[in-house]
Amino acid sequence: MNSANFTFIPSWLDPLRAIAVAMFDSNGDIIEANEGFRFTLTPEASGSIAQRLAEPPLHQLVLMQPDETGLLYTGLITLNIGHGLTRAFAGSIFRRNQLFMLAAELDISAFESLSSENERLNQELEENRKILSKRNHALQKLQEEMETIKRNDGLTGLANIKLLDSRVSEEILRWERYRRPLALVLMDLDNFSAINDEFGREVGDELLQHVATILNGATRTLDLVARYGGQEFAILLPETNEMGAMIVAERLRMDLESLLILPLLRPLTASFGVALLQPDEMREAYYVRAGRAMKYSKAHGKNCIAIAGIVAECDHLYQAAPQESNV
Repeated sequence: MNSANFTFIPSWLDPLRAIAVAMFDSNGDIIEANEGFRFTLTPEASGSIAQRLAEPPLHQLVLMQPDETGLLYTGLITLNIGHGLTRAFAGSIFRRNQLFMLAAELDISAFESLSSENERLNQELEENRKILSKRNHALQKLQEEMETIKRNDGLTGLANIKLLDSRVSEEILRWERYRRPLALVLMDLDNFSAINDEFGREVGDELLQHVATILNGATRTLDLVARYGGQEFAILLPETNEMGAMIVAERLRMDLESLLILPLLRPLTASFGVALLQPDEMREAYYVRAGRAMKYSKAHGKNCIAIAGIVAECDHLYQAAPQESNV
């Protein structure tokens, strides 16, 4: 059934759906048809008008003689549209030699039927959109939760080492561009394995969660607090010079030392290492310097702060361990 490059039907009639136009021969073969005619049929509909035309039937039309204008029939035209359904038109059929032309428009009942069907389809579409929107929202929430799981430590809720690596790399790039100070503080809880041995793993986990709360409360939203290892934490401090980082570390050291967390009968202390990013320093080398300073604190009494020099010989204590806490 041809729908373009019409020979007999004007092309402007093709997109019209309210008007059905079709050309067919005396054998019932459809030669041309516009969108209105095709719209009435199901996709399985045959190309033979003999099977489509219920009223008037084709065999009667073949026997009828047209008037001087070519008009053969005018009145109700009924088409079998497939699946046992029919659709009614008001229109006319013309004949010129062996060619017939059907020109009709949908009757009001057909329009009402189409309108009702379109309304039903629109309602289904809207319901499906709502369902899809809910599913998309649930999927987005799940993806956000998965991203949080991938970025955060499961026990403390702090950033994990993967997120810390990413943020440090970003800050190094920013440092290379703007030369703004960047400080890193590594913190290792003192004698933590002994606490686990004495009180058990559950108490140790609760202590780690308490420490995470203290770290979050003592830092800015600009900073990043991460769990660096089992009992180690990292605090990344953008826009912070060496003195500013030491002040942060000292505040954290004092907060821990002054807090009595049951069932511990002694303060929980930590050793700190502070490092300021150096020119051309890569991320792993930066970690190594800060970690070296933290070990320097451990080796010099614990519960104190050490500052990383460019080389190990330049590492030094910012503050020695208080004598009463030197265990």
